[in-house]
Amino acid sequence: MKRVVFVVLIHKISNQQMYEQYIQLVVEIINAHHGEYLARSNRITPFCGKQPQRSIIIGFDTMEQALKCFSSKAYSAIKPLRENSTTSTAFFLENP
Repeated sequence: MKRVVFVVLIHKISNQQMYEQYIQLVVEIINAHHGEYLARSNRITPFCGKQPQRSIIIGFDTMEQALKCFSSKAYSAIKPLRENSTTSTAFFLENP
């Protein structure tokens, strides 16, 4: 079982082409840092609150792995693609 998950809620995609470019590039970075996609979909059934357009859950064995992934030079290089194509919320959840 993964001890840390990175949760992303995409509220709005404003530039689909740019976001798709980000998706293609980020997979290799996630894999290189031992991350595992646990779920990623736009098929969301809301329970309460505002429904996101897309959600992604990525698992890591440690918080250190997760933080290294998203602070890496490789991720920093593609981060503007996500920032300029979506409105999103992202956070880490750690299982004790």
